[in-house]
Amino acid sequence: METTRVYIDGFNLYYGLLQSQQLHWLDLNEFSVRLNRGEPVQRIIYCTARVSGTPSDSAKPDRQDAYLRAVKIACPNVDIVFGNFSTQKKSYPLVKCRNDPTCAIRVVVRTEKGSDVNLATHLLHDAHMNRFDRAIVVSGDSDLVGTIDIVAKTLGKTVWVRNPRDRDSAELQAIATDYGRIRPAVALASQLPQTVTDGTKRYSKPVEWSQARTASTKRIINHWNCTQADCAKLFEPFRYE
Repeated sequence: METTRVYIDGFNLYYGLLQSQQLHWLDLNEFSVRLNRGEPVQRIIYCTARVSGTPSDSAKPDRQDAYLRAVKIACPNVDIVFGNFSTQKKSYPLVKCRNDPTCAIRVVVRTEKGSDVNLATHLLHDAHMNRFDRAIVVSGDSDLVGTIDIVAKTLGKTVWVRNPRDRDSAELQAIATDYGRIRPAVALASQLPQTVTDGTKRYSKPVEWSQARTASTKRIINHWNCTQADCAKLFEPFRYE
């Protein structure tokens, strides 16, 4: 039987599939076995980053911590590899007013760093060390094309790409040994028990992850005075998470 390792970009999976379907409480081993067509998986490399709380939701880190601790109990074949978040303040121009510095807004941008790099590094290193016959990469990020191409063509490994996003990646599809999109039903059938315990510690699925999602709208700026003609003075409402 072929040895299989699964490499998961946690945030790509979260934003591509889990968040919208309320499937956060994912059993990573069961999920990986289903992606491997029912065959066992030797090791799962789960690349993620620690989240921080926001003014509207200070409990985000607690929910993530409960999940990661539950995974360590339920899925001993999972290695959790952490990246980090970068927070920067940037100025962005308003629509139709890109040349007037008085018509820019200052925003805080939080970007997850490291998951794609960590995944690529572990995938390439494990391939060089001959630790698997088949790799399953869970991501829709085309930045992984170069690494997957080396692992598949130069090192001769089988690489399946399973894309959690709602749109295909032609670049990944072109170089993967096998390519497919992940159906929500696969994640739905791969949920952890409501409570996970090792006999001493117990971690339960957060209540918020069982509640129906409600869309929220937020108007950032209603009016903006600008001397330039045809400047957009009104922002339309937009959805946010």
